[in-house]
Amino acid sequence: MKFYLYTKLLVISLFLLAMSFFSVAQSNGFRISDTGEGPHIQVALMSEQNALVPGRPQLIGVYLQPDPQWHTYWRNPGDSGEAPSIELSSTAKISFGDIQWPIPKAIPVAHLVNYGYEADNLLMIEVFVPQDIVPDGTLTESAEDNLVTINGDLSWLVCKEDCIPGDAQLSITLPIASESRPSAYAALFEDTKSLLPDSYTNPEPADVNAKFEINDTHIVLEVEKSQSLGELNLSKLTLFPFRSDVIKHAAEQRLIESDDAWQFIIPKSPYFNGEAENLAWLLSDGQKGIYFDASINSTLVSNDMSAAYSADRNLDKPSIDAPSLLIYALMAFAGGLILNLMPCVLPVLSIKAISLTRTAPSFFHKSAYFFGVLACFNAFALIIIILQSTGEQIGWGFHMQSPLVVTLLAFLFTFIGLVLLDVIQVGNRMSNIGNSLVSGERASAHFATGVLAVIVASPCTAPFMAAALGIALISEPYVTFILFNALAIGFALPITLLFISSRMSALLPKPGAWMTTFKHVLAFPMFASVAWLAWVYVGQKGAPAQFLLLISLLIFSLFIWLSGHAKGQGARFTFNILALLSIILPISASSLMVNTNEYASTSDSQSVAKNHVDYSEEKLNALKASQQVVFVNMTADWCITCKVNEQVALSSEQVQSLLKEEDVHYVIGDWTNKNQEILRYLKQYKRAGVPLYVVYSGTQNVNVLPQILTPDLVSKAIINAKEELKND
Repeated sequence: MKFYLYTKLLVISLFLLAMSFFSVAQSNGFRISDTGEGPHIQVALMSEQNALVPGRPQLIGVYLQPDPQWHTYWRNPGDSGEAPSIELSSTAKISFGDIQWPIPKAIPVAHLVNYGYEADNLLMIEVFVPQDIVPDGTLTESAEDNLVTINGDLSWLVCKEDCIPGDAQLSITLPIASESRPSAYAALFEDTKSLLPDSYTNPEPADVNAKFEINDTHIVLEVEKSQSLGELNLSKLTLFPFRSDVIKHAAEQRLIESDDAWQFIIPKSPYFNGEAENLAWLLSDGQKGIYFDASINSTLVSNDMSAAYSADRNLDKPSIDAPSLLIYALMAFAGGLILNLMPCVLPVLSIKAISLTRTAPSFFHKSAYFFGVLACFNAFALIIIILQSTGEQIGWGFHMQSPLVVTLLAFLFTFIGLVLLDVIQVGNRMSNIGNSLVSGERASAHFATGVLAVIVASPCTAPFMAAALGIALISEPYVTFILFNALAIGFALPITLLFISSRMSALLPKPGAWMTTFKHVLAFPMFASVAWLAWVYVGQKGAPAQFLLLISLLIFSLFIWLSGHAKGQGARFTFNILALLSIILPISASSLMVNTNEYASTSDSQSVAKNHVDYSEEKLNALKASQQVVFVNMTADWCITCKVNEQVALSSEQVQSLLKEEDVHYVIGDWTNKNQEILRYLKQYKRAGVPLYVVYSGTQNVNVLPQILTPDLVSKAIINAKEELKND
């Protein structure tokens, strides 16, 4: 039946242009259709009747004609895509109803599933002309005296393997008359009505008794059997949620039938926060469907359903199939490559690369750096697994939430900078340690450089890393180790290739006096990293503790310099001990200081909008429930990517003007210090660390933005969210 209907739609579409010509040529200059086009799609705005009759609901429609093998989307596009947007206005006081969506189909795309239409489809909208639209209550014989223009701003996304957005501005002009006749497109409207779910012509949910419960990994929905549901084919039932963040669209929907109800068990989306009193659904067998609301009921689960849920549930960890694991491993590998460009890491790796010009290392030497990187990443993975097994909830960069780690890194980076400046004389024990860490030629030095490079890169999250690490931190241990090793291989590859490939090492410049100058220049990015760490520290411990840290770094540098210029072994030993004691000073003193935290949480992210709200789960849920736009920024002072986004995108005038609007709320989660509530939020979106940017259209939709932001990207996301609420 449905094949026949779609065939009929296709045949009708072949005559659209001819019919459009016919409709334009009608008397009195009015039009019942207007057409537009974009890449791989044609669109039209049309009317079912040739006139508008006061007091009588009528239909207009947007007709979408994608090319063969291309598709458009339903109101919930599924795992990806975007629903068409239709914004109507008119030159008269008439009202418009909601879009009446035909029954969609599930469209598999790789490991994802989208909801939409692979053929022509008509999105109908009810138009109502009030009885008093004519001032004197009468209609003239001439239609020209009662013409009304309906304007439609349309936008859409049409997809095959790739997706192409499009938009058009169309209009139709109709007379207001006491009677109307079917237009040239009336048959198209009639055919589309048969594709609507029951009760959809009147956008009120069907009288179906349905309840749901939410548990850790699944949504359990119970629908009582009724006469209206009896016409559906039980073997082909599929649930389509109106919200895109509720279920895993590609997962199996498990169905249990009892005497008086159908019970569905569906894996919950990782983006669903579990906050919902009511959920709207479409239940369809592919030919017919019904739209209904379900309310929450925490005492829902029956014995049969409990058994099925227990059999279907993974205890703690999500399962990752081989293709998905390969994709995440490739993302981790790419993220590791990009980590080499981080400003803290680049000086260390540059000196290591230059050191290759001075020696011809053996294979054992060549592989030492690689194994140093591998060992450090695996140590990170092991620590994370052990801590998680004890109940700790941690994410990538978790160590940067410790003031002790920030302090030690500040001293380490200062020491490396002093070594690069040759502050310590050759032959000094401290100099030997420093050169081993940075530019030593022994295998142990190469191994130490690999470990050091990972440590200085650990506060950063590169593109592609976020999703892979998010999976790594919530999966089985073997998945964690696979993804961390993929990250390690990507990170170690550039320098390792310089070691083992004579062709690549030949690209390095020849040794000369320039190397000393270059090494000195590279000291200053290290000192810049120290300044950044001190800024992170003030957000953790406050301004007095930061001042003590800076004084201690100054004293440390003084003793290192004195050690480098001391003549005797005893003097050098004394200055080295004093340098080590200067490290202990801020660590011990800061623990005794009362942290007023006057400057804590004063990151750039909070200064970019005066109307920001500090994140809490309760506040976020309240803002979403108010059906307004919410932009969530999860950030940390030690996150370099976060700071770049805040300066480049979030501080722009374009974004600032939107964030200051009354119906837009800016929520900031500051993860500079350990915060379990923020970590739980990150894990909802399978993220192991920051940044994370999410735009909510009230409770209607969720849009997770990329890690690298632009002003246009953020602005478009906020504007789209406002339009979604306006059109809902």
